[in-house]
Amino acid sequence: MNKIHAVIGLGEIGQALYDILSKSRNTYGYDLKDSISIKNRKNIYALHIAIPYSVNFVEQVIKYTNIYDPEVVVIHSTVPVGTTAFISDTMLETSVFHSPVRGKHPDLCEGILTYVNYISYEEEDFPAALELQIELEDLGMKVKTIENTKNTELGKLLSLARYGVYLSFAKEQEDMCKTYGLSYKTVVTEFEESRNEGLRNIGEEDLQQPLLTPFNNFVGGHCVTENMAMLSTQISINTGRSSALLDTALRIGRGTIIWANCNVYPTAIIGKGCSIGTGSEIGNKVVIGNNTRVGAMCFIPEGVIIEENCFIAPKVTFSNDKYPPSSKVSWGEIRVKRNAVIGMGSIVLPGVTIGENAVVGAGSIVTKDVEDNGVVYGQAASPHGNKEDVYNG
Repeated sequence: MNKIHAVIGLGEIGQALYDILSKSRNTYGYDLKDSISIKNRKNIYALHIAIPYSVNFVEQVIKYTNIYDPEVVVIHSTVPVGTTAFISDTMLETSVFHSPVRGKHPDLCEGILTYVNYISYEEEDFPAALELQIELEDLGMKVKTIENTKNTELGKLLSLARYGVYLSFAKEQEDMCKTYGLSYKTVVTEFEESRNEGLRNIGEEDLQQPLLTPFNNFVGGHCVTENMAMLSTQISINTGRSSALLDTALRIGRGTIIWANCNVYPTAIIGKGCSIGTGSEIGNKVVIGNNTRVGAMCFIPEGVIIEENCFIAPKVTFSNDKYPPSSKVSWGEIRVKRNAVIGMGSIVLPGVTIGENAVVGAGSIVTKDVEDNGVVYGQAASPHGNKEDVYNG
């Protein structure tokens, strides 16, 4: 009898998993934005977690595990080191594994079926890990099990960090070549390729260096920048020191202007081509994507992620605490997706997601999620149609 699977979170990772699983297995898919009921799902073998990490991540995993009551939980999300073990200790009767997805966006199906899928487990869950390996291999995946879930948690974080640092330095090399009017291909690519070839010829392959051609954009995206920040924060907490290399690659993108009298926390991440208006506060671990404009006197505290090409008008305030002061007990993450516009003087409350291309009218108080392309305004803000309809009169 085929096993039944359920996927929580149908973003790029979750949708790819769902597409692969549903070809030969009875598979449920649930996206966090959907209003459909997820109760009465019985006899679930594996619950696949594919939601982005947030301050509520552990709570969400436990919630969906209690609803579905699966035999095993597989966390595919990139998470801080120790997260899976903590969840496993909390749910003693359920085997919990970590299996980070690797591949190139947006076609992650190919990556899942091409790369080796590591499944890490705690010692007591070894038999269940072998059963999961057999199940996934039967679905066409390449699988390797490894003890101690911290291995894959740190492995995924370091993989993304290496890529981010390499790419950041590639961009610096490109700038230096342009300064002297020289060809990147000649100075960097051909020079280093010949060096690596020489090392291979003398049997010193271990000394070869990775070589990246710089992309058009600064290091960015939820798979690189935000997870580099996650690792940097953990290093700081656990060792009491910062990673100068990660912080340098993360800090502020080229072409970004920060105007006078701003308070920008050292842990904030600001992409390329941004403008931060005078008198604004950019808080601890805030992430701002490329080419985003933040107007004067905005307040953006910890827990806020703003993607690329957004417009945040002057005097916009984000709140990260639903019942202040709660010492982070009632905190909620706010995510503003790409190309969104938030009008002057608006207030965005914790736990809200503002969708791609969405528009929030001036002076609004946003208490609920705004759908992609949606237009909301008012106190509290309520829907008023589609962006295309409103903008075209």
